[in-house]
Amino acid sequence: MFSRAFISIVFIAVAAMSASVKAACDNGTPGYTHIVVAGDTCYAIAAQGGITIDRLEAANPGIGCDNLQTGERICVPSNA
Repeated sequence: MFSRAFISIVFIAVAAMSASVKAACDNGTPGYTHIVVAGDTCYAIAAQGGITIDRLEAANPGIGCDNLQTGERICVPSNA
């Protein structure tokens, strides 16, 4: 009985801590870092993040939307 209650408390505590963690790009911008895979496009990455391509390009100066490279790290800023 005690162990079941303890496990429940630990689970709730971990879930609460996870919810308060704010995601950020590699450069610290609020959002997340997307790692390009074969077939990715700027349009698809922006749509996945709920942002415009203009916003994606502004967060990634020098991004080559016509020539994304597999493994390239792209900042997808938060939509807030």
